[in-house]
Amino acid sequence: MTYQQVVDTIENKRRFGKACGKEVTEELLELLGHPEEGMKILHIAGTNGKGSTAAFATSILMQQGYSVGTFTSPHLVKFNERIMVQGQQISDEDVTRIGTLLLELTPELEPTMFDYCLAMGLIYFKEKNISHMVLETGLGGAKDSSSGLQTIPEVCAITSIGLEHTAILGDTIEKIAKEKAGIIKPQVKKCVIGSEIPKEALRVIEDRCCELNVDYTIADPVKDDIELGLFGKYQRFNAGVAQRACKAMGVSDDAVILGLKKAVWPGRMQIISREPYVLIDGAHNPNGVEALRDGLIDAFGSKEKYTFLVGVMADKDYHEMMLLMEPLADRFFTLTVDYSRALQAKTLADEINADGIEAIDCTSIEEAMERACCFDNRIIVFGSLYFIGEVIKYFDLKNI
Repeated sequence: MTYQQVVDTIENKRRFGKACGKEVTEELLELLGHPEEGMKILHIAGTNGKGSTAAFATSILMQQGYSVGTFTSPHLVKFNERIMVQGQQISDEDVTRIGTLLLELTPELEPTMFDYCLAMGLIYFKEKNISHMVLETGLGGAKDSSSGLQTIPEVCAITSIGLEHTAILGDTIEKIAKEKAGIIKPQVKKCVIGSEIPKEALRVIEDRCCELNVDYTIADPVKDDIELGLFGKYQRFNAGVAQRACKAMGVSDDAVILGLKKAVWPGRMQIISREPYVLIDGAHNPNGVEALRDGLIDAFGSKEKYTFLVGVMADKDYHEMMLLMEPLADRFFTLTVDYSRALQAKTLADEINADGIEAIDCTSIEEAMERACCFDNRIIVFGSLYFIGEVIKYFDLKNI
């Protein structure tokens, strides 16, 4: 199989499996001889902030001199982004080779796309002889595929709790917190909890830690005098979680300071153009949009108005997301993301217009950018990680 054939085959697998993801991973890794054995694992869950926390933690652990494998999702532009060693993406050749091997397996439980990605990452990390793995959950925690590893994580981190995927994780903060807290297992050295987690969710996580006799700490945001590689005041909360988690893994203060400064995470409050000014952010639920809004206010003041480019998934609380941003908006341009769960651009534009804010649906990113550039505003792009990936592709091609 070619690289593209492998990626297309994996990406077209079921998004949600018939069996629990944890059970699928357990079976797959048994077939593969448990490649995760011997790795020191930082397991990260949360509604928002997982990716940024993983980026900070990866950078810190690398500054300590460890060999670090990082598994995250989803990818923005290319499949390979999901699996990195020392900050470098897995090669097309390795994706093809390992992917072909995995697709030839015949497990009893049908793997999803995420299951194949995770198994690929673990095989690759073993081949590269990494010492530390930064592992981001896919969905939830307790039943997530990433909870199916035989090796107990050294440290668990829960970045934030908000209402998301309520049909799967539960319709209350407490139920979602219980699912996220499922990554906490006996013999985990430390659980690090984000300081912005609601009290009702915090109680659930603390109860889980006490039940399993796991030490836990609530991470304060990193102080303002420490330089961060990621833009936005809210990143200080994610950096605080990464800092505490890595300290629990034996990292020095010097490695923490340098790692926080050198952290890189594309698509999160990232300025991709100065002329015109375009900032992209992967905010895709109300909590994430609220953090983006607060970051914009902190950076540019409360009176600044923006032109927003937005593409969202139909299963998200997109109306609440738009209500959060409308006070900062001069106008919206809406687009339909090239993904099966996408909300149609016209439907979104109609909802925003009904709120009394100008919104125009567009058929392409090129059209939306041309229209947006006619106004003297900073252009802010958000709504879906998949949409952010499309915008990055557009700018990459434009700059060739």
